[in-house]
Amino acid sequence: MNRGMGLAQNYETFKTDINKTLGIDLNAYKEQQMRRRINQWLNRYDLESFDELIRKIQDDPEHRSRFTEYLTINTSHFFRDTTVFSAIDSTVIPDITRHNKRPRIWSAGASIGAEIYSIAIMLAEKGVTARELLATDIDQAILTKAEAGVYHENQISNIEPVLLSKYFIREGTNSYVIHDGIRRQVTFRQHDLLKDPYQRDFDLILCRNVFIYFTAETQKRLISNFVESLRPGGYFVVGSAEQIMDPGSYDLQRVSYCIYQKT
Repeated sequence: MNRGMGLAQNYETFKTDINKTLGIDLNAYKEQQMRRRINQWLNRYDLESFDELIRKIQDDPEHRSRFTEYLTINTSHFFRDTTVFSAIDSTVIPDITRHNKRPRIWSAGASIGAEIYSIAIMLAEKGVTARELLATDIDQAILTKAEAGVYHENQISNIEPVLLSKYFIREGTNSYVIHDGIRRQVTFRQHDLLKDPYQRDFDLILCRNVFIYFTAETQKRLISNFVESLRPGGYFVVGSAEQIMDPGSYDLQRVSYCIYQKT
C-alpha cells in the first residue's frame, strides 16, 4: 500500500502546515494531482507521513529547497514549443516593437529562466532592446539558478546551432552558460501569483504550463489578473494544454496557437 495514502489521512491539516512553512497555498491546486506528487515524494524519501515531511522540511534546509522545487514543478527548456515561439517571432514581437517601441515583457512562473532568455535572444536577433524583461517564480532557489544562466545540454536542445554558438559558452562536457549580455537584461524576482500584486502595462506576458496545476476557479482569477496587467493590445501566451475556452469574457481574442491579444 502507498504509505502516503495510507498514513497521511489529514490532508487539510497538511495544507495548512505547508502554507505556514513554505507559504504555498495548496487549496488553489488540483487536489488529486498534487496529492499524487506529494505521495510520490514520501515514498522516494521513505517518509511515513505528512507530519514527518513537515518536520523534515522545517529541520533540513536542503530537503526544504528540493521539495519546494519539486512541488512547484520547475521543468522547462529553451524555445519550448517551437510553434508558439515561431508565432511570437513573426507576429507578436514585430507588433510590440513597432515604431521603435521598447516593450515590457513578463515571464510568470519562469522556472529556470529558459523562457525569458529565449525571448531575449529573439529580441537581440531583431536588434531590439526591451524596456523590461521580468522573470518571476515562487521558488527563490530556482530563480537563483536561472540568474546564473547555466544549462545542461538537454535544456538547450531546441536552440539552433548558430544561436547556440552566438549566445552561449560551453562549460565542461555537457553544460552551457548564457552570455552576460543576455543574462544582464533580465530581472529575476520572487513572486507568488496567488498572493502578490501584479505590475501593470506589459506588452507581453507569458504564463505557460502553470495553469494546468490550478483549480478552474483559480485559473479564472489568474487570467483576469494577467489581463489587467496587459496594456490594451498586449499579448498573453499560455501553454499548449491551457487553451482559454471563452477568451472574449476576459477581453481577449485568440490570434494564434496559445496566443491571445487584449482587445
